Amino acid sequence: MAESELVKVIGNYDALVVRSATKVTPLVIQAAKRMKIVGRAGVGIDNIDVKESTKNGIMVMNTPGGNTVSTAQLAMSLLCSLARNIPAADMSIKEGKWDRKSFTGIELNGKTLGVVGCGRIGQEVAKCAKEMGMQVVGYDPVMTAEAFKEAGLEQVELGEIWRSSDFITVHTPLTPQTTGLLNEDTLMRCKRGVRIVNCARGGIVDESALLKMLENGQVGGAALDVFTSEPPKEHLSSLIAHPNLVCTPHLGASTDEAQINVARDIATQMCDVFDQKDYFGVVNVSYLAASTQLQMKPFMKLAEIIGAIQAQLSDSPVVRVALRTMGGRDANISTKQARQLLEALVLKGVVGSAHINLKPDLISAPAMAKDVGITSEILEEAPVLQGGHNQYLNLLSVDVLRADSTQTRVTGAVLGNQPHIVQVDDFSELFAFKPEGNFVLSFRNQDRPGVISQVLEVLQSANLNIASMNVARSALSPTTPTSTTATPVNATTETQMALCFMALDDDIPPVALNKLRSMPFLNSVARIQLQ
Repeated sequence: MAESELVKVIGNYDALVVRSATKVTPLVIQAAKRMKIVGRAGVGIDNIDVKESTKNGIMVMNTPGGNTVSTAQLAMSLLCSLARNIPAADMSIKEGKWDRKSFTGIELNGKTLGVVGCGRIGQEVAKCAKEMGMQVVGYDPVMTAEAFKEAGLEQVELGEIWRSSDFITVHTPLTPQTTGLLNEDTLMRCKRGVRIVNCARGGIVDESALLKMLENGQVGGAALDVFTSEPPKEHLSSLIAHPNLVCTPHLGASTDEAQINVARDIATQMCDVFDQKDYFGVVNVSYLAASTQLQMKPFMKLAEIIGAIQAQLSDSPVVRVALRTMGGRDANISTKQARQLLEALVLKGVVGSAHINLKPDLISAPAMAKDVGITSEILEEAPVLQGGHNQYLNLLSVDVLRADSTQTRVTGAVLGNQPHIVQVDDFSELFAFKPEGNFVLSFRNQDRPGVISQVLEVLQSANLNIASMNVARSALSPTTPTSTTATPVNATTETQMALCFMALDDDIPPVALNKLRSMPFLNSVARIQLQ
């Protein structure tokens, strides 16, 4: 379906399944107002704008296993075609010739195959090649040494692939790092007469460099199932016509079995997502599976609350977020996936509260945060409460840096199954403030008699009821310097300060808020809306 046709109808659908021909462009994504999932019935996702999908809260998924065998078998067929000159011999005999001498080939037995990209397809190719007597070496930047060992593959660096391989086959996605991976420089570093197979993505092999290397004999033969433009355009005609090139029209997944497999797989995976059972195959968000765990729900709520609080404690915008976790209850919140999930929810709270025109969700929040200039990181060290009070079984601590260079740390914990705020900066003994309702009033005040009563008078005059209130004193002497705690916003060193959090039943009117901000014994007065 053409882009113009897709844009007209896509707004009515919650999910979209495409194969390789349909392009999911920014225009399509922006028109897909209800879209939750874009699924690729196959492996490659370069026809889907993943970045734009993520920014719009859309999951992108593929079916990594459905066409593994079909693509691997095509790669091996092309290897054999290169080794034995099968396509040229077939064409010759159909032209009425009987020319055996021109098509003398080589055996695969004893030759070295370099596999670049050792995922499912690469491993299947390696398995077949070893059955044919080939020596196989592999390179994959994200695969561990243990995984190579389990797959029975010898792990080498790219330089060794170029140096030692008689045949090279690539099975990687098309990324900025893999575009032009086999170029004039790398091909010149290969054995003279090397044979190249690409059943992955067009663009991994530099086509102009390949033509040059075929013409000068540095590359003895090549087989391409994929091209930078499909169908190939005029500028590729010389390459395609070269006698030492074998071409197929992107047939990697073109078997009856593969087409059934990927169609079944993508339908099953999408149903699992909508039923919140599993997120297998999602490629643009790695932490969604953790969100389905019931035990994670209160921690997820806590993370978003802390993000919302941090965004509204000061008028100065947040520019950096750092997250620490410790322990858990029925869920371990210090696993990589759990931390990534909580980081996304903190950013959702920050962005959603600071930018009312944006509507971040679990998928889009990290991308939106980056777009508005917020960086984030997950720190390995566990959070530590000031004052040595660490009676909690779990802690989630978030430090933020603001545009005015001030810093704030908010730490929370889940008690029972309810989120609580247990410390802000160096104010200890907050007695586990439980945010109730939608509105919170926060301020720092001189720690002396009569201050809170004057605040209560302002709230009473505005007809505001307080659901709960927690007060904390600074854990440190106000004149004691520290480099290990966050710098309180507008802190004073002249008078001992206290911190107050009040949960309000209703929103505080601007007149009452301004009156509180004008009081000389208060600072950092903040209205916080949680929902």
